[in-house]
Amino acid sequence: MLARDRARDEPVYALITVYSWAALISVEAGVGAVGSSEALLLDLMLAMALALLVGKLFEELFARLKFPPVIGDLVAGLVLGSALLGVFPLNETVKTIGWFGVMVLLFYAGLETRYRDFMRNLKMYGIITVGEALAAFGIGYTIGIAFGYPPRSAYFIGAVLEATSISVSVRTLIEIGKLGTPEGYTILGVAVLDDLTALITIVVGASFIKTGRFDLPTIASTAATAFLFWIATVLILHRFSNTIVRAAMKMHVDEALSSVLLGVFALAAYLTKYFHLSPLVAAYAVGLAFSDAMGVRRVSEKMRFLSLTFSVIFFMITAAELDIRTSLRPEYLWFYLAMLGGAFLGKTLGGGLTSFIIGYPARAALRTAVGLFPRAEFCVIAAYMGYTFGILGPEVYLAALLIVLVTNLATPPLLKLVFERGPPTTHIEPRWRRIRRKQGRGAE
Repeated sequence: MLARDRARDEPVYALITVYSWAALISVEAGVGAVGSSEALLLDLMLAMALALLVGKLFEELFARLKFPPVIGDLVAGLVLGSALLGVFPLNETVKTIGWFGVMVLLFYAGLETRYRDFMRNLKMYGIITVGEALAAFGIGYTIGIAFGYPPRSAYFIGAVLEATSISVSVRTLIEIGKLGTPEGYTILGVAVLDDLTALITIVVGASFIKTGRFDLPTIASTAATAFLFWIATVLILHRFSNTIVRAAMKMHVDEALSSVLLGVFALAAYLTKYFHLSPLVAAYAVGLAFSDAMGVRRVSEKMRFLSLTFSVIFFMITAAELDIRTSLRPEYLWFYLAMLGGAFLGKTLGGGLTSFIIGYPARAALRTAVGLFPRAEFCVIAAYMGYTFGILGPEVYLAALLIVLVTNLATPPLLKLVFERGPPTTHIEPRWRRIRRKQGRGAE
């Protein structure tokens, strides 16, 4: 078969591969009978059909309404899941494919991030990220404790409020011509690092659930292990990325580069088990490590197809498992209001105040904070993981859905408002650079 024919039929090969893998999962899980394996495979076919037809239709609807398409996946899951129609299949095979989809989504996000840009302003963006992540997480944790949740549950409530999703902010900044401003660049840079901190927070949560230990030394140790594994993966693979890519491109088989990068991604994910970490921590790291390698743009487009196809299943599963009727009770109203308020307050105090402290003008700090308001994927992942492990109830998951909806609805008009008020920011100099400049002048 010609290489161009293989490239043309890439979606078909991807689907066949996943279907075959699903059948193997069934057998390895102890379901040896052909009939049982076939039943699981048929469930997967139904899940794929609902995701790629109904899910995409809901994505299109919300995209036309200028919302992130992921909201369409969540609403489709609610409609087709246990809350309403109850037709979306929920078994281990479908869930495994869903988790595979979200891992490929993170891998693709890493490939789309520029390694050089990521490292260039790491210090300034890193300080803002730490401030806003700690504030958002701390407010969420405090809300959890205040409403009577145990510390483990409060930890995941903090994780729900932590991560930023900037698709709506980026689109709004483009529409008003402010993406290339200092605030626009800051929002982009902080959001990338924010994904990392949220990912580590979720991985730490998954680890202490598996180990059964929840105390400050264990949390600190697991967080340090996750960060060291992440940074080591990025630095080592980036050092050899061009060598690996060149070797793959010399191979005479079809799609060698895509296969090799997926293999490296899978191997890194597998190795996380020896560090008692979630494989999620490896996905973004491997993508980022290869993001500047030659020829990777072509691979990125293929990963885009896989991620946009199979991540739909994951987000529909997260909503399909939720029985929303048990969460629509008057006693939860104040909790929902507190979570919505915390979602805005955490980014305002953390992102805005930290930016101001390190030298941003007040108006620039406020614009940065507003651009960090939206939540999406990681907010849902944190809530779903806590719900799956029995740490959180359905009311927290519903709160996460409300946060995703309200923050994405409110951000565009607020972002336009804060950019219209006050003069544009032409330059931002961190406070430590001013101090060094003054010290240099004093020495002269």
